[in-house]
Amino acid sequence: MHARDVSMPEPGHRSPYRPATGTAPRTSVDSAPPSPSSILLTDSYPEGPRKVVVVNGEVDYETAPVMSAALRNALRDSAEGVDADLSAVRFWDCSALNALLRFRREALARGKTVTVRSPSRTVGRVLDLTGTSRLFRPSAIPSPRP
Repeated sequence: MHARDVSMPEPGHRSPYRPATGTAPRTSVDSAPPSPSSILLTDSYPEGPRKVVVVNGEVDYETAPVMSAALRNALRDSAEGVDADLSAVRFWDCSALNALLRFRREALARGKTVTVRSPSRTVGRVLDLTGTSRLFRPSAIPSPRP
């Protein structure tokens, strides 16, 4: 069973940190759908006692809550934790990083773990620059106590 969620920002609302896509600003009368670059897709599937959440698109302050919700749902349905596949993430800002760090804290409080599988170049750069990549590696997962 797969879960899928799509997030689209409100019309005319764009992150001030995301580069403009070359389109004219929208008016409230304009009803064109948002560009594909402003859409976040998530998908999840079980893999043994863990759940894998695949994130595709741009994660910023507009879409981070959708990613967080997908991660929380996967955590609830997993026995050991969540693996986040971030290989298809094209934009990742501090809101996305903070959401992932909060989620890690929540998972650890429940005795579960979070790993990041194949981060995209963008995600990997932010994780490396902030020194947080080590928190999401399988080797950083604490061993269960006897």
